[in-house]
Amino acid sequence: MKRIHKGGMKGLGVALLLVVTVGCATTTSLAPPERLEHFNASSDQLMQATMASLAERGFVIVYGDHALGDIRASYAARPEWRVEAHIEDSPRGSELQLRGWRGRSALAVGDLDRLTTAIAERLGEGPLSGPGVVTP
Repeated sequence: MKRIHKGGMKGLGVALLLVVTVGCATTTSLAPPERLEHFNASSDQLMQATMASLAERGFVIVYGDHALGDIRASYAARPEWRVEAHIEDSPRGSELQLRGWRGRSALAVGDLDRLTTAIAERLGEGPLSGPGVVTP
């Protein structure tokens, strides 16, 4: 009967550990795509409009920092929806970066269309807005 060499068993153990580790590493989700929108409004106006539009849709603002331009919001559903927004000044007004998740799955950029339209309407820059009308 042949004896199993200790080195062979050790190599098999290392290979098994490597397979398990690689398998775990590939189950992490990718970062969601970002939706980038430009607005003529100031960053303060955009911050207020974004928070109001999220709250209007039932999202709870979990974190908001005007100085950093960051907003995090969640919607109590199964699975939970989460949205992160970052607002900064741009040469022509301000810029909004949005991304979101439904549970562990990233939201597609198109899933944020209604939110970005509502924000634009609130700022008077939407497709249904008249020229120069800013909704409080």
